Amino acid sequence: MHKDNLQTNYRMELPAKIMQVAMREFRRCGVKAVKMDDIASRLSISKRTLYEIFSNKEELLLDCVRMQEEAFDSHMAEFGSDSSRNSIDIILEFYRFQMQNVSDVSPAFYEELSKYGHVMEFLNKKRIKRNANAKEFFTHGVSEGYFRKDVDFDIVSQIGAASMEHAMKTKMYEKYGMKGLLHNILFLFLRGLCTQEGIALLDASDVE
Repeated sequence: MHKDNLQTNYRMELPAKIMQVAMREFRRCGVKAVKMDDIASRLSISKRTLYEIFSNKEELLLDCVRMQEEAFDSHMAEFGSDSSRNSIDIILEFYRFQMQNVSDVSPAFYEELSKYGHVMEFLNKKRIKRNANAKEFFTHGVSEGYFRKDVDFDIVSQIGAASMEHAMKTKMYEKYGMKGLLHNILFLFLRGLCTQEGIALLDASDVE
């Protein structure tokens, strides 16, 4: 391949490589602790090159978060597109994905996201859209007989969000760990949504 083509391909692939490295460091160390110099150094590129692609850390963080959230949405959409899978299969995959997602992340990462307005704006819009999709999913689960029809999904989802917010604000993760918090909050509400048939499928699963 011609040298100019190699250089062009490198420049086209560089933003994705930067985001992969940056997100790994943000998640591992927290956002504040990671400097743009650190990211450039890990990629063996100049700081100038980095700033030509991402003008500041918040812009980079926003694209990293967007990349992560779109990967999650794509994964769940693909998993749910298999018509042989029921609502419990899908909600268990959601649980597995979320548990894996917090397995290597510092609580500082979640704490510090609130300091970045554009990132929070993106996440809030994403949350609103997901809540609408989740309500449709819940309604489908009711029709399958796996979710309770006497549950008000709006109330439950708000209580679940408030529970996680409280757990983070009071730093319960320092005592129980992020996985411990997420497991107990998610499973409490998952089981509360389910009928006896749904609970039987949850109990028969291999999730921990």
